[in-house]
Amino acid sequence: MMKSIVQPIAVWERKAPSHSICALMLTDDQRTIVTGSQEGQICLWNLSPDFKTLPRIFLFGHTSPITCLGKASEKQPCVVSAAENGEMCLWNVTSGQCIEHTKLPFTHTAINYYYRSFRMSGDGWLLCCGQYQDVLVIDACTLELCHALVSSATPDWISSMCIVRSQRIQEDSLVAISVTGDLKVWDLSSSVNGIQAREDVFEAESKSLQCFNCQAVCFCTYTERLLLVVCSDCWKVFDYCDFSLLCFVNCNTGHHWAGGEVLAANKIIIWTETGQSYIYQLPDRWGQMGKPREKFSSLFKAGIFTSHGHSLTETVSPRLLCYTSKDVNGKFLQAILIFINERKEPFHKILFCGEASGTISMWHIPDVPMANRDGSPQEIQIATTLSLQGAFEQHKTLTEEITGQLGVLPNGIQTGLITASVYIPNLDNLVCGCENGRIIITLGLHAARAQLLMEHSLLKAWLPHRILVGHCAKVTCLLHPFNKSTTFDTSWLVSGDEDSNVIWWDMFKGEVLHKFVLHAGPVLNLSVCPEDCSPEIHQCICCLANDNSVALLSLQYRTCLMHARKHLSPVKIIKWRPAEDLLIVGCDDGAAYVWDVETGTLDRHEIGDIAKAIIASCDDTSSTFVNVMDSVSLGVKPPDPIKKKNTSYKQSGSFKFSSSSPAFQIAESSKSAEKFLKLVWIQQLLVYTP
Repeated sequence: MMKSIVQPIAVWERKAPSHSICALMLTDDQRTIVTGSQEGQICLWNLSPDFKTLPRIFLFGHTSPITCLGKASEKQPCVVSAAENGEMCLWNVTSGQCIEHTKLPFTHTAINYYYRSFRMSGDGWLLCCGQYQDVLVIDACTLELCHALVSSATPDWISSMCIVRSQRIQEDSLVAISVTGDLKVWDLSSSVNGIQAREDVFEAESKSLQCFNCQAVCFCTYTERLLLVVCSDCWKVFDYCDFSLLCFVNCNTGHHWAGGEVLAANKIIIWTETGQSYIYQLPDRWGQMGKPREKFSSLFKAGIFTSHGHSLTETVSPRLLCYTSKDVNGKFLQAILIFINERKEPFHKILFCGEASGTISMWHIPDVPMANRDGSPQEIQIATTLSLQGAFEQHKTLTEEITGQLGVLPNGIQTGLITASVYIPNLDNLVCGCENGRIIITLGLHAARAQLLMEHSLLKAWLPHRILVGHCAKVTCLLHPFNKSTTFDTSWLVSGDEDSNVIWWDMFKGEVLHKFVLHAGPVLNLSVCPEDCSPEIHQCICCLANDNSVALLSLQYRTCLMHARKHLSPVKIIKWRPAEDLLIVGCDDGAAYVWDVETGTLDRHEIGDIAKAIIASCDDTSSTFVNVMDSVSLGVKPPDPIKKKNTSYKQSGSFKFSSSSPAFQIAESSKSAEKFLKLVWIQQLLVYTP
C-alpha cells in the first residue's frame, strides 16, 4: 500500500513573520544571501547582478536562535547553521532541503569551512568554536564530530578565528583569539593526517596579545604580513611575523566595534554593533611589505623586515577616509555585517547589514576610498534597503488571511486579526484565535484551498465554520490536548488569553467546560504533561504566563494544582522527571528551579554549571551514565545534579520553549554526546559542586 505524503505549507498575510537577523552570510556564487534569526528560522534571499534582493525561501529546522552560519561544501551549494541549543543543520541553498541534521551538547559561535583536495579526502571539515574549549572538527557531510584542535597552554574558549592560506608557501593555518586575549595558531597543513588518525593536535604557537572581547580576526592576503584583530573597545593591527603591535584605534564612547575586514594592502573597514562602518588607511609602506612569513620564526628580530629605514614595530595612527551613513530612520537595533571584497563579473566592493527588524541594507564601497578635499572623512550613502515586510507589500495578490473569506459574521461582528492557531489533523479542523477574543473553527483543507487556489469554487461561497465565544481579550495560545496525548478527549480544546484566563472547551458543542483565572498576566504557552507522571496530575495542562510563572491546571479536578511563581527571569525551558515527580524550569538568566509536583514546593534552586547539569540530566540516560563512569576514572566525585526520590531513572519527555513557535517542542537527545564526552574535555563537563 502506498504511503501518503504530507507536505507542510506555511501561509502569512498582512504582516510578515518576525525575522530578527542575528547571523548573515553570502554563498560563494554570490547569488544568495543567507540570514539566520533569533526566532530560529533561516531565510534565503536572491541577489541579482544589479544588487536587487528578494526573499525566496524560509527554512524551518531549528527550535532556538541561530548563532552562526557557514559554508559547508566545495562541490555543492550548501550551508550549515548552528543554534543555541546545539542543533546543526546542513542545507542545500538551491532547493532549500535539509540534507543532514544533528544535535551536539555545544553552542557554536563561529564555523569555518576547510578543504584541500590534494591533502584531504571527503567533503572537508567544519572548524567550529564557541562555548567550549578550543576548536572542534566536524565532518562537513555527516555533521559527525571527528576530532578537536586543543591547546597545550592555557586552553580556553575561542572568541574569533580565521583560516590563513598562504599562496606563497602553500601552507594553511588556523589563527584564533581566546576569551582571555591569547593568540593560538594551529598548523592545518601538517595536522591533516593527525586529525584523520585521531592523534592529539596541539597549537604550533601561543602568545598573549591582550585582545579581550575579540569580535573578529582577519589576515591580509594582499601582503601576507598583517593581522587585523577587532575587539569590542578597540581594533589592532599586528605584524604576522612576530605578532608585534603596529597600531590600534579605540572605539568612541557609547559604541562597540563588532567586526572588520581588509579592503586592500593598506586599507581596512571596521564596523560597530549599531551598523556604522569606517574605512581607515594604514601607512602606505605597510602595503609594500610582501615577504612571506617563514613558519613560526621571528624574522623581525633578525632585521629582515624594514621599510624606508623604519621598523614595522613602530606604532602609528591610521587615517579615517570614509564612513557609511545610517538608514533613513537612524536606528539600528542590531547589525550583522558581511563584506564582499570582489563580486564576480563585475567587480565591486559591497557591504551588507542585517538588522533585528528583518531588514537588509547595502552600501557600495568605492574602489579607491578617499577623504574629502578638505581632509574630512567622506560619507557613503546607503545604496538599497529591503525588509521582509517590504517584500510582502510588493506582492498584493493575496490580501486576506486564511479565514478572510468569512469576512463579517452574521451578527455583524468582524472576525478579527488572527493571533493564535492550531491545526487538528484527525478532524481536519483549523482553529484560529482572534484579537477580539473569538475562536473560529473551520475545515482546514477547505480554507487552504480557498486561500491558495484562486479559481476555487469556495471563494464564491461561505466557508463552514463554528464560533466559540468566551474570551473578552486577545487569544494568545491554543492547544488541542488529543494531538499530544490520546488520554484526552478528542473534543477538548484549551485556549489562553491576554487577561490571564484559560478556558477548557467542548468544541463540538461549543460549550465552556471550565474557566481558570490565573492572575498572572497574558498566557504565553500551553502544553500537555507527560503521560507517565503520577496519577494526581493526569490530564493536566502546563501553562506558562507572562509573569514568569508556571501553573499545572487539572482538567480532571477543575483546579490549579500548582502555581510556581519564584522565577526571576523569563522561562526558557520546561522539563520533567516523571519518576521523581519533579518539574524543572530553566530561565533566561541560566538559573534552574526544581519543583516538587506532589507538594507544590520549590525543592532546589541552582545557577551556573550546576543549573546546566540539572537541565541536561533530563535529556537522556546515556549522558548521565557516561558522566558517572568517566568521573570515576578521572578521580572526580560523580555529579549529583538533581536529588532523586527513588533510585530508578526513567527517561522523561522534555519540552523546549521557543519564541519562534507557539507550542513547546520536544527536545531531541544528542546522538554524539557520549562519543564526544569520551573524546575530549570530560573534566570541564564533570566538575560540579553538588
